[in-house]
Amino acid sequence: METISAEDVGIGVDLSPALSPLTFSLYDSFLSSHCSSCFSLLPPTPPHSLYCSPSCSLTDSSPTVFPPDLSPVLSTSDIRAALRLLDSISISSSSASLPHRFEGLLTNHHRLMADSSFSVAIQRAASFISGVLRSDDRENTVLEEAAICSVLTNAVEVHDRTGVALGIAVYDSRFSWINHSCSPNACYRFLISPPHSTTTTSSFQKTLPRITNTVKEHFSSITSTHEGTVRYGPKVIVRSIKRIKSGEEITVSYIDLLQPTGLRQSDLWSKYRFVCNCGRCAASPPAYVDSILEGVVALEHEITTVGHHDGAATVGKMTNHIKEAIDDFLSDDINPATCCEKIEGVLHHGILNSSSLRLHPSHHVALQAYITLASAYRIRSIDSETDFGRAFEMGRIGAAYSLFLAGVSHHLVSADLSFAISAANFWTRAGESLLELACKFLMESSGEYDDVVKCSKCLMLVENHREIKENFNQILKCAIADSDSSQVTWSFLTRGCPYLQKFKSSIDFSFTGTNCEREEPSVDQRVSILLLSFHCLLFADLLTDLCYGQKSHSVS
Repeated sequence: METISAEDVGIGVDLSPALSPLTFSLYDSFLSSHCSSCFSLLPPTPPHSLYCSPSCSLTDSSPTVFPPDLSPVLSTSDIRAALRLLDSISISSSSASLPHRFEGLLTNHHRLMADSSFSVAIQRAASFISGVLRSDDRENTVLEEAAICSVLTNAVEVHDRTGVALGIAVYDSRFSWINHSCSPNACYRFLISPPHSTTTTSSFQKTLPRITNTVKEHFSSITSTHEGTVRYGPKVIVRSIKRIKSGEEITVSYIDLLQPTGLRQSDLWSKYRFVCNCGRCAASPPAYVDSILEGVVALEHEITTVGHHDGAATVGKMTNHIKEAIDDFLSDDINPATCCEKIEGVLHHGILNSSSLRLHPSHHVALQAYITLASAYRIRSIDSETDFGRAFEMGRIGAAYSLFLAGVSHHLVSADLSFAISAANFWTRAGESLLELACKFLMESSGEYDDVVKCSKCLMLVENHREIKENFNQILKCAIADSDSSQVTWSFLTRGCPYLQKFKSSIDFSFTGTNCEREEPSVDQRVSILLLSFHCLLFADLLTDLCYGQKSHSVS
């Protein structure tokens, strides 16, 4: 099964209308805070309910049940989604192709039931659902098993506007037949609003590219009149992030792309039971993005070389040391200061100060380290709020790590636009952390600044729809690459951080060999930081516009 474009499609084009789900379910942790029907926030005042309004309560006719935890591999949200799916369909219409297909979707039933860790949990869940829907027959549960397997195989996580995963949803063949690629040419976004909301989808009622679903010799239009089983719940829209030629397959990503090939393959098999053979996975030698996601840097007498080197044991020790520090930080078993010391020590010195190997700045574990360090320094800044000077210093270094992470993501996006969504998040965080730092700068000084801080060249990008690469290059040129104050600003942000001081800038990973000369901050530094935050947020908006569209809630 595959989905193919029947015509040439440009970058940033909606490929589908807003598609209703076949079924869906909130995660347990959001049942008391979000509507079980539309996924929107529940009113903060009593009476407390599973639904945000009577409309949502009436539209959701599925049984309200709270299944037990049956297995680590099968969540209660999976069971609720399967139960809702079975409650809303005609059993006779689905029985012909059981258990391998359910409502036109593949179930992977034979693969899942061949795995004892899944089969026992699926059988128990099927028996539970049978008891809820038809207590007269708990022996023949093929239908229930097929529904559960269909959810496990086809469900996607539904994210709100801040990127938080609220639950899962399964969509019909117009979405579920779109295959995975580790270098996809499309992405998807969700529309979350109650049925009584004044929000409309008029912006999507336009001429869409012609798309076809293909199964051997059978073709069916993706823009057919078939709708999801239910008319409520979170809707999904597919959008191109690369140019797609007529006859080319449309693909999306099912997993986190910021992983090397081995981890991606393991992730896909554990979740979806297939091995990916996309161009990125099959590339030999590895694609550029994969070479840096697991690359190391060899330091020899101030000369650096980048790539794969002998010394896997040393690299393994470094990554394990960082992962342990991150896990401890997330579990609250280690304070932020100790976390920063442990992670930065490995990034800067390697293991035992004796190895000439360092993780490449884009190594997938290094990326997790930057995310953790930015968060840890922000916590340290908040914890030091009674000491303004220290709070400012901690916030400054945290902003430096956020900016460096955004710069790393730029290298990935330059090589493959598939990383645009991740990069948009990183550039947004960098802009917000720099803006927060600029506000602290104002508090430290006079607290007032009357001059208008803006970049007229980059503001023009909002009105002039030029090529995406031209827009990106202009912003980077103004903000980081060729700006007279960029080196001074980078020096200021990284002061007291030996690891980041080794790099020429947030997007230039050339090692300086020795620490750069540090510049003392001046009152004008706040202007530079304000401009830098503006450019980061504008860069993030362009990436978000590419992935989600101008009408998206994600674009400020």
